Amino acid sequence: MYLPKLREIKEALSSFFSKPYTTKFPKEPFSAAEEYRGKPRYDSAFCIGCGTCVQVCPAQAIKIADNKELLKRTLSISYLNCINCGQCEENCITGKGIRLTNEYSFATMDKNDPKNFETIDKEIVLCEICGEVIAARDQLLWIKDRLGAKAYAHPNFLLEEQKQFFEVEPAVPKSRIRREDQIKELCPICRHKVVVQDEFYTIH
Repeated sequence: MYLPKLREIKEALSSFFSKPYTTKFPKEPFSAAEEYRGKPRYDSAFCIGCGTCVQVCPAQAIKIADNKELLKRTLSISYLNCINCGQCEENCITGKGIRLTNEYSFATMDKNDPKNFETIDKEIVLCEICGEVIAARDQLLWIKDRLGAKAYAHPNFLLEEQKQFFEVEPAVPKSRIRREDQIKELCPICRHKVVVQDEFYTIH
């Protein structure tokens, strides 16, 4: 009968003189473990604006918006919707463009607070015939570097390489496709049209 009581007294004294298992947050800041899956953040040095993170986000917390007039692509993460699953980091094609941090606090009193969002802007390249978006410029440069010498076989990558050394005058859209349109930055649809016209029809 006395043994259980003695055990309880022993546990109480041990607990009294030992360190607490809980933290004093929010009175004192809390440092999460390195492997903690917290807020995802973009790294402008490695993000190429490809939009892979947008496609794989199951919570649709990441949005993409292209502004053709400003030649700007904006990728935006809403922490109000983010579930910290890590799909964006796992599927990032550069492996470093977006990473989960150990930032754990998502509490907010205003859903429109800028702290609830993470954004990054990238320059986009437009097709010189139809004006549609081809890709982010950083994405084209990343692919060119991975292809190495093979990249010079594609006019888009060749022109992007030239722009790194001197200014390339943008082409003026014409009423019909011409053979010279081969050496332009074109979307896949327009490049297909140019190749077909050049192969099977007479282009003047």
